[in-house]
Amino acid sequence: MRLHYIDWLRVSAFAILILYHSSIAFFPDLSWLISSPERSAELSLVMMFPRVWRLALLFFVSGMGTWFAFRSETGLAFLRGRFTRLFLPLIFAMCVIIVPQVWYERLLDGSFDGSLMEFWVLNYFTEGRYPTGNFSWAHMWFVAYLLVMTVACYPVFLALVSPRMRAMTDRFERTARSPAIYLLVLLPLALNLALSPIFPRQTNLLYNDGAWFAAYASWFGLGFLIARHHQAVIGGIIGRRWLSAAVATVLTAILYRFAWVDEVHGIGGAHGGMNEVLYKTLSFTLAWCVILTAVGFAALYVNRPSKSLAWLNAKIFPLYIAHQTFVVMALYYVLPLDMPLMAKYALVVAVTTLGSLVFAVIAERLPAPYRTLVGLADKKTAQPAPATKRLVVAQTPGLDPWQAIATLAAEKRPIARAEN
Repeated sequence: MRLHYIDWLRVSAFAILILYHSSIAFFPDLSWLISSPERSAELSLVMMFPRVWRLALLFFVSGMGTWFAFRSETGLAFLRGRFTRLFLPLIFAMCVIIVPQVWYERLLDGSFDGSLMEFWVLNYFTEGRYPTGNFSWAHMWFVAYLLVMTVACYPVFLALVSPRMRAMTDRFERTARSPAIYLLVLLPLALNLALSPIFPRQTNLLYNDGAWFAAYASWFGLGFLIARHHQAVIGGIIGRRWLSAAVATVLTAILYRFAWVDEVHGIGGAHGGMNEVLYKTLSFTLAWCVILTAVGFAALYVNRPSKSLAWLNAKIFPLYIAHQTFVVMALYYVLPLDMPLMAKYALVVAVTTLGSLVFAVIAERLPAPYRTLVGLADKKTAQPAPATKRLVVAQTPGLDPWQAIATLAAEKRPIARAEN
């Protein structure tokens, strides 16, 4: 039984990522690979909202997907599959796809004036690690983190499915079925706060990013656990979707009023002068409520097969691999144009989206074994997908659909019937 709403969450998360990465060059409060001389406080303020939860959502959805891979593969097959899917695209991107990003940046800052081929062959690998050098994993840090946390968490995954851990997993299930599910945010929050004195900065470099790696691994693990206990907990998540949305709305208003507006306008320092512990408490809780809201509404309203969804979902990983290179390329050529700032932003989004989709379509047509370089399964060895079944909410007289799910989940009865 395929949970189509998870695919919708994945596609939506990466669409938000394109919108966000295309906007960073215009933020007055951040410097990026290429920054616009014209800045927009309004655009930065709008993007403050997804800025605090977009990565949490990405790692959470990745954790959900990892459960289904773990469930269908055993032992070394799981690790081999994850290694092939993550490590090979990481190396290929670092050696090929990311090169134009650094080249455009060096052209703009005046430290290089030759061709892309010259830069790639003579400079990219020989001048050290970015930012003082050129060699970089850029946005592919996300894939590197996923790979490391998957390997690191594998013994934990094995323990969780062991009968000896039944008492602990039952306790998690009871918590996730109840309003106490909101308290699960304490896992990433506590780990991040505890490790921040040792790793004070968010670096995306893994070896010195312990506080944020622990937080991301927690979101990843929560996604894995929610997927594993999906039938038992989804009813409660759906039933509390409006509560989750209400809490997220209140927290967003508080953060705008007391942190984000001042931060964007350079008032009061980091987070507008709000205490770091308070800011992280509010922002982590907001991220968790946004995740629960998205899961609740998506599971109820978009859990159905779709040709367009299947087409997009098959292209998400190649699209991710290429998207930031197209963002940087678009910025390099669009920023000098004489046009309004928001028109430039819209053009960057359009070029990035179109270019990334074209790359993904071409990648999907690559012969074996080159498909593995962009995160796609080898057509010769890929197993045919099982017949897709649609999750249909069991109907209970007098109850709304989400109430039926919650009732059946509470009774540990099946919440769906399969329709071929």
